[in-house]
Amino acid sequence: MWVEITALNQIPERDIVKVKVEDISLILNRQGANVTCYRNACTHLEYPIDMGKVDNGIITCPFHKFRFKLDTGKCLNSPDSLESYPVKIEGDRVFVEID
Repeated sequence: MWVEITALNQIPERDIVKVKVEDISLILNRQGANVTCYRNACTHLEYPIDMGKVDNGIITCPFHKFRFKLDTGKCLNSPDSLESYPVKIEGDRVFVEID
């Protein structure tokens, strides 16, 4: 099911925004016209990562310093990846597919 999340301009360029959909905490990242969406949980201990520092397209978990590429979700400290959700943009509206 596709859920409308926000307007594209509400997602800060090269940063994240935290949203909650169907009791799932998510983070969205925008780099230009590309928007990615991940579950707001580090792969290490599933602590939320929305308070982590974003720098140069990488978010660092504030608890144990695991680093994730926001364009792919890949972890730079382990072979894991953030749990991703499909995103589509219609006009200026951003939608995420939730199972």
